[in-house]
Amino acid sequence: MNTRILRIELRRTIAPWATLAILVIAFGFLYSFSGPWTKTPFAWDEQWVHAAAWSRFLLVFLWPIAIGAGAIQGMRDSRSGTAELMTTMPRPGWQRAAKLAGALGGLLVLGYLLIFAVGAVQAVFSGGFFTFGWLPIVVVGVLAMLAGAWIGLGIGRLLPHPLTAPAVAVAAFVTAIVLQIAGSGGSILMDAALARVSLLSPALDVANDPFVTTASRMDLGQGAWLAGLAATGFLLLAAHSKRAKALAVVPALVAVAIAVPVLPATMAEAKVVDKSATEMVCDGAVCVPRVLEAELPRLAGPGKEALRLLGTLPDAPVKVTVLDRRVDFDKVPPRAADTVSVDLLDWSIRSSMNSDDVTRILVAGAGTPTCYSLHGTSDFLDELAARSISSSWFLGEWKMLEGAWLTDEKKTELIRKWEIFRALPPDVQRDRIIAQRKAGLTCQGKQLDVLLGGAR
Repeated sequence: MNTRILRIELRRTIAPWATLAILVIAFGFLYSFSGPWTKTPFAWDEQWVHAAAWSRFLLVFLWPIAIGAGAIQGMRDSRSGTAELMTTMPRPGWQRAAKLAGALGGLLVLGYLLIFAVGAVQAVFSGGFFTFGWLPIVVVGVLAMLAGAWIGLGIGRLLPHPLTAPAVAVAAFVTAIVLQIAGSGGSILMDAALARVSLLSPALDVANDPFVTTASRMDLGQGAWLAGLAATGFLLLAAHSKRAKALAVVPALVAVAIAVPVLPATMAEAKVVDKSATEMVCDGAVCVPRVLEAELPRLAGPGKEALRLLGTLPDAPVKVTVLDRRVDFDKVPPRAADTVSVDLLDWSIRSSMNSDDVTRILVAGAGTPTCYSLHGTSDFLDELAARSISSSWFLGEWKMLEGAWLTDEKKTELIRKWEIFRALPPDVQRDRIIAQRKAGLTCQGKQLDVLLGGAR
């Protein structure tokens, strides 16, 4: 009988249509728009954690649908004029509420899990990196869909008005957007209390770091809050008396009181390094984090060639290592004399398709990372020129780095500086490349001045 009633609820409620709506919106977004969710190494269908993270990102759109659908369904008794009749039934109200809540919440949860599963299955077939870091992200997402459906049911039962469903859906959408924007501002714009409040939103920000996963404190805090919200929604749906409706808000209030102290104090603490993702995998002297293991074949050959070319310098580097952390735009990459550090999150390296281009990037700056973030626009162009000159010196052929966007005038100017350098005696060229390497290891001095000796 219980199974039969549940099947009836599934057929006669808005649950199938709401589930179809979240699937259409989710897959329409993922497949119709180009963004980081479609590009390596952040694509939603490449790694298990990314499939989970992008599914959570979509909650900014899907959660309001769940709440709105719940509100529509919660008004069913009022619309049909049977609200008072249902209160006279001898069976406890929570039993009938459980069938309705189970049907709507269960189907929406299945729809959400299907979104994640499509990404995860594609990751399996493409050999994507697997770690259990996806599990807490998905569990919190499931709780979010359940809480959204149930609190919507409770609000619809409490406020049976035609404007209730669109009002709560829009309010949920605006709140999710505001909290997501506030969260992306993080520690710069908010104090600890506001940061914790922003983390109450179930929607995650865009995935921009393949080396991290959500912190346990964040998962526990959000899980407690969403579980309390779901309990409040269910109690509002099942309540008949005013006293029961008033007491129904207690679980949500208790959940907030528990969650806020548990949640991280800053946005930076909301994510932690996934140690399995940053474990190094090597091909000889060329190493990459395990999460980027698919890039190793493309990097191994050029990396070994770069070490051979750099080996002619004193105190030459002996290994090529891909960075195991994201470097912010205003930070300089780490550097060490014995290592050629590579940032595979840098678009210039990701977009390099052939081995010669990758080798050219690795030997630029005589094997040192950029110091771009310390410089203004003019100094940036000077360092670009210096790195182009050094990479061309090693490979014996002039070619600019990242120079396709420069004007023809700037390109001509760079070629002229290359010719000035090439006119120097070979031993002087070598000495200045060595001096450029020293400057690149410390980010002290202007590398173009070092190469050209002041001749501009």
